[in-house]
Amino acid sequence: MNKRLFLLGGCALLLAGALAALWFLRSGTTEVAEGGEAAPPLCTQPGFSGGNSDRHLEAPYVILVSFDGFRWDYLDLYETPNFDRVAREGTRADRLIPVFPTKTFPTHYSLATGMYAENHGLVGNSFWAPDKEARYSIGDRETVMDGTFYGGEPIWVTAERQGMVAASYFFVGSEAAIGGVRPTYCHRFDGSVPIDDRVDGALAWLELPPEERPHVITLYFSDVDGAGHDHGPRSAEVDAAVTNVDAALGRLLDGVAQLPHGDQVHMVLVSDHGMMFTGGDSVDVLDMDLFPGVRLAESGPYANIFVDEGGPEREAQVRDSIAELIPRADVYLRGDVLRRLRYSENERVGDIVVVSAPGRQVATPARARRFRDFYNHGWDNLVPEMAGILVASGPRIPRGKRTGPVEAVHVYPLIAEILGLEPHDEVDGTLDSIADFLRN
Repeated sequence: MNKRLFLLGGCALLLAGALAALWFLRSGTTEVAEGGEAAPPLCTQPGFSGGNSDRHLEAPYVILVSFDGFRWDYLDLYETPNFDRVAREGTRADRLIPVFPTKTFPTHYSLATGMYAENHGLVGNSFWAPDKEARYSIGDRETVMDGTFYGGEPIWVTAERQGMVAASYFFVGSEAAIGGVRPTYCHRFDGSVPIDDRVDGALAWLELPPEERPHVITLYFSDVDGAGHDHGPRSAEVDAAVTNVDAALGRLLDGVAQLPHGDQVHMVLVSDHGMMFTGGDSVDVLDMDLFPGVRLAESGPYANIFVDEGGPEREAQVRDSIAELIPRADVYLRGDVLRRLRYSENERVGDIVVVSAPGRQVATPARARRFRDFYNHGWDNLVPEMAGILVASGPRIPRGKRTGPVEAVHVYPLIAEILGLEPHDEVDGTLDSIADFLRN
């Protein structure tokens, strides 16, 4: 049986497939996939839109697909027939410039909101939030689902607020009620869900009746990132992971092509960052016992440091001392961080910010060994190895076009324009900066 049909009571008739899918998607329970395996639980809060408004029934569709850790040059290093297919039918940027820090959560949320990390508030995969007196961590589901950690307005919230149904099969922020709003259809993240099941879930949404059918869908695949961390960019394992996600993309493209409205679907393919090697003597060890009342909140390719007392004078003294201890790193007071990094206007980044030299990392003595001979990301967003991909196709996208680099914050305005939505007021990205991706 076609896996895109959700099973009710162990079986479903083809003609009832869409209704069965809708029942499962709107319930707060766990789906039962073919073979009796449980799929990830669905978000329990209903969407805000209440169904597509009349003015959105004929709107185009956008599927935003993220391939975590897919470095910009993988498209040329490895065989990617389905990525190439999208590029031939649409437009490809030379590379996508992530936000700083070049980590999964900050850049994904920048893609979704069009905002830099200092403005949307996800200043790392994990961070201390003085405004909440709490720590956010990607491994803590309670904080991941707490909408008060998230600033701005992701594209699915923009859609829902303007009467358009949205859906997410995994994307940073989609599990939280941001401003009280979630996508109409969403899943709680479960990395064990096969990528083909994710594709089939998205296709099932696109087969729903027009009133319930989402016009913006997000998908997320982590295979390439995992292989890159473990084995490095030019490894057989990354080659295999790229082949795997390319095949999933082909499955998605073929499924969309079979839809009656498939010619109205836009594909926007992105990644959040690249990957590089840190080997040998590449760790700058920072012993925080030397600095009473100073906390290292995050470390690695960058570091966030909080000075609990003493004010600006004490902060400057600590900054100078750390700069002497790790001279190969750039050590800034928060207000002095390079403006192009857009990482100084939020107290969550700390009082002192360390930006390690490319390939180097800062760590406490206890964690230093972990960072040796390691593949990672998180450095300055202009380091070439940190760049990701941006490829798009669809009726509004020029065919066979190649553009220069594009910043991640400009993806949100592109999607909003295609869907006919009004962007939220705080967006940093601009449509002019990504105009090459639009016809006319």
